[in-house]
Amino acid sequence: MTSTKEQETVIRFDKVDFSYNGEPVLQNVSLDIHGREMIGIIGPNGGGKTTLLRLILGLLKPDRGNIFVFGDTPARSSHRLGYVPQHMQFDSSFPASVLDVVLMGLAGKSGFRPFSRKKVRIAEQALETVDLIDYRKHPFSELSGGQRQRVLIARALATSPDMLLFDEPTANVDSSAGQKLYEILDLLNREMTILVVSHDIGFVNHHITSVVCVNRQVVVHPTTELAGQNIIDIYGNDMALIRHDHRCSSEGHSCSSS
Repeated sequence: MTSTKEQETVIRFDKVDFSYNGEPVLQNVSLDIHGREMIGIIGPNGGGKTTLLRLILGLLKPDRGNIFVFGDTPARSSHRLGYVPQHMQFDSSFPASVLDVVLMGLAGKSGFRPFSRKKVRIAEQALETVDLIDYRKHPFSELSGGQRQRVLIARALATSPDMLLFDEPTANVDSSAGQKLYEILDLLNREMTILVVSHDIGFVNHHITSVVCVNRQVVVHPTTELAGQNIIDIYGNDMALIRHDHRCSSEGHSCSSS
């Protein structure tokens, strides 16, 4: 039986346009995402994937239309969102431990004061979730790419988000580290909605509930494990079949809000 949380619309785009310096990036985007969905966001470089994330996070405002996150504006709901970037810019000579990096996610709540034992425990619990608690005292700079990505997930989890947004989480990791990340995302998806910008078609095929295809306009599809034409239209490669479902219009390329 579908729970109330799963039925809840957690993100809604209603006829949204956005442009940079007069150049259209997203046009007439209408989209609903529901609770505890695992959404893969795919499309060509420059198609608007990162812009879509930034609009959800409230870092950008649409030129036209409305965006609702948990029923409110993105800016007012930003505290309920956790963002995991592709990588973190840092000075490798800076002596930050793994635990220090996770605690950075709580810095806005503590300022420059020492973190309370409660906050430290929250950070440690986040590291336990990503299976890195034994590395809490290790220098962040000495970790592998996959381990660093898991630390960034822990940093986001420390803020107790209701939704996680990822930008290419497996871009700089090997296949075994990528598989570990998938397992973590599957576990987290039991409790929250997850959006993932990804070029990793293995992830798109096996781990997500719907695909949001972004190339100036937005189309929503479910996935199968068969090869097909729609993914070729997006990437130019025969990677996976995507078929239209009831969330898209009869024309197949103009999703509408329900």
